[in-house]
Amino acid sequence: MNRRHRTGLVLISLFILLAWDIPTRAADPDWPFPDELRSSLAYLHPLTNYAIHPAWQRQWEKHLVTSNGLQASVGSVTSDELYTDVTLNLSEPLNRHFRFLYHLVWRQGQHLDLTRQQHWLGFELGLTAGLGLQLQVHPAPSKEELDLLTGLLWTDGTRERYLRISLRLDDFVYEAKNDQGGISDQERVAVQWALRYQLSSWEFFSTGDYGSPSRRSYPDAEVSPVIAAQERRQGAATARLRYLLTDDSFVAVAASHYHFAAIEGRRGTTDGFDYANEFVHLAATGYLTVADAWWIRPECNWVQQWASADGRRHFSHQRDDLFPALYLEWRSSKRARWELGYMAVHHRWDFVVPGVISDQSQGTTDKLKLGWTHEFKPTARLHLSLSHEPSLSRFGGGNVQWQLLF
Repeated sequence: MNRRHRTGLVLISLFILLAWDIPTRAADPDWPFPDELRSSLAYLHPLTNYAIHPAWQRQWEKHLVTSNGLQASVGSVTSDELYTDVTLNLSEPLNRHFRFLYHLVWRQGQHLDLTRQQHWLGFELGLTAGLGLQLQVHPAPSKEELDLLTGLLWTDGTRERYLRISLRLDDFVYEAKNDQGGISDQERVAVQWALRYQLSSWEFFSTGDYGSPSRRSYPDAEVSPVIAAQERRQGAATARLRYLLTDDSFVAVAASHYHFAAIEGRRGTTDGFDYANEFVHLAATGYLTVADAWWIRPECNWVQQWASADGRRHFSHQRDDLFPALYLEWRSSKRARWELGYMAVHHRWDFVVPGVISDQSQGTTDKLKLGWTHEFKPTARLHLSLSHEPSLSRFGGGNVQWQLLF
């Protein structure tokens, strides 16, 4: 694809995504966080069944700061809910020194506390060979929610090995722009990073976002008659190590951590809340060639979660899930592949609402998946799949995935 056509595709993609009114599920004003934590498939859906193929993910990481890309997975988790994970990443060279940057993230799922929808606009300025300065802003509709991201990027000559470290300032004009008389006792300041390094047959990738909590008070009861104080803390990180056996087969281990906490104090009442949710995810994966045009992909995932709430809702919840999976792939033609997968999850949780519920449960649920992938070219793929839940005797949902690197 020549430079002119590629630039045109970048601008068209950006226009479509900015013009697209992304629908969001209306949150319950009484409780904006997950209502039901006791779903046996809550983690199996996003982390296995609807997860991006590990070979796709490897290619995405390799080209993260080199080229432009769109990656998405959308799948059914209940009769009225979808798991959604969409990322658009643009890194378009403008001249010898400048690149246009754009990053869009839309994530929504039962295992996450809030829907995440953000888009970042900015530039990269090349300082010296391999070193660049990046500056991006999140242009939120409400000025009080403007965020700023600034950092340094180091790359090798191919830009396939890189280290990006950024400082993120959330809501940095909140006090001046909010209409509730809010005072920022502390705004969130976070460090974000993305790292990819390859040495011989080893590949390492890590990304994360950790920072201080935001704390706000609302002393004027006339402009904020309900909310007196708020606090929020959140962070996440992932690290992944691969060993390449051949050009298209490998083994990998990964670890992820996620945490979220929110406190709200209401004026003249105890009807506020103190909510926290945290989970750790460990995974081992193999993507192995077993014969000409055949691959086998064994996986094993383990998740441990802790969640609690006090005030408006009062509960404690602890669970751990172990879910092995096995996938068989067959390349039926130059551009098409078929995939048959079996997943099982053994869950164990302890959910307590004092004086109301004490649910100590464990059990096993399984899923079968049939998928089809079409490769329009090595950097453009579409994947469609259907699944069935044998142990529950019901349809298990559909999934659409696509990846485009340009």
